[in-house]
Amino acid sequence: MPTLTLREATPDDLPFMLSLAPRLTATAPAWRNQAEMTASYRGLFTQALHEPEEGSAVLIAQNPQGQPVGFTLLYWHPKERGAFIKDLAVSEEAEGLGVGRFLLQSIEEWAKARGAVEIMLKASWYNTRARRIYERAGFQEDHVALVRRLD
Repeated sequence: MPTLTLREATPDDLPFMLSLAPRLTATAPAWRNQAEMTASYRGLFTQALHEPEEGSAVLIAQNPQGQPVGFTLLYWHPKERGAFIKDLAVSEEAEGLGVGRFLLQSIEEWAKARGAVEIMLKASWYNTRARRIYERAGFQEDHVALVRRLD
């Protein structure tokens, strides 16, 4: 694994984060509108970078050349003493190089520093690769989310 570094995101990271939005929606079920889902990330990421929720963080993984190769958007829930991974994405070029593992380790350190007792995330049922990575990192299935669209 190449030497990776971690830094807090800045508003200048918005184009990079948006470039990975299609990777976040690629495994959505067929009944979802992927283009609409992908477009919705513009507002979410803009808010996370310009008007972050209290306790939230956007962390960027960088390669040895200082180029961003992945990111995570995190929320802190103090009452539950839990961290929530809203999004985690790795660039296609960096896939398989340990960036996801690096981000998960960084998330664990971030959560522990706040006194977290657990880290939670949601992953598409159809994203089997990500689910395997999360399972290898010690995550276990807990809840099942069922969705009914109201169009």
